[in-house]
Amino acid sequence: MKKIFTLFVALFCTVAMFAQDTKGMFEFADKAGNVVPNGSTLTKTEVEKSGKRLLINTGLFVKPVKPELNGEKLGVKMRVEVENLDHGTIQYCLLGSCSVASEKGTFYSTSNFVETLDNLATEWIMGTDKEGKALKGEATVKLTLVACQKKSSGFDEFGIEQFEWEEKGDCSSVTVKFVCDGTTAINGVTNNTNATVVARYAANGTRLSAPQKGLNIVKLSNGKTVKYIK
Repeated sequence: MKKIFTLFVALFCTVAMFAQDTKGMFEFADKAGNVVPNGSTLTKTEVEKSGKRLLINTGLFVKPVKPELNGEKLGVKMRVEVENLDHGTIQYCLLGSCSVASEKGTFYSTSNFVETLDNLATEWIMGTDKEGKALKGEATVKLTLVACQKKSSGFDEFGIEQFEWEEKGDCSSVTVKFVCDGTTAINGVTNNTNATVVARYAANGTRLSAPQKGLNIVKLSNGKTVKYIK
């Protein structure tokens, strides 16, 4: 019994260490490559128009930092957990391969090797009324980058080798809250007479006199704190 317990503890520790090895292999970043800290919650309110669609974009990219494990190159995929979706759909992409989610639940992008900064093109495509105006509402998604290893799964009937992707562990997560309340939004901060910017900070806590590229943390006069990526 003691031997079994010791073996279980050793196995648990090995798995825990292995999972920890994938942390930071791939990171969420802005278009300039500035990393968005793991565990961040971002509020996005800036509505954009793309053709006839109205959407709010996360502005997030995937950045390969050190995608190797025991000397072997790893790929990545994104887990998309839709926690709230008042209307519309959530689009998510990896290396130009896009999918959409139209309901709450857990979804995955394709897996692939990412060599350079890649636009995840993850956005809330909102429902509209008869006049083409965006409906008021909210959507919340948790995004997680997952390191994956490409492995052979054998050969098909034509002798062509087939592959599958095996998950190796989570790398980084962020939660994005999309908000459309019918007011004008600029750079992720709602513009209304009831709330003004009283302070602005960088991700490291440095106070800013103006918006900077990357993550901005804004404190409003109504007591709310808003995070957004410029």
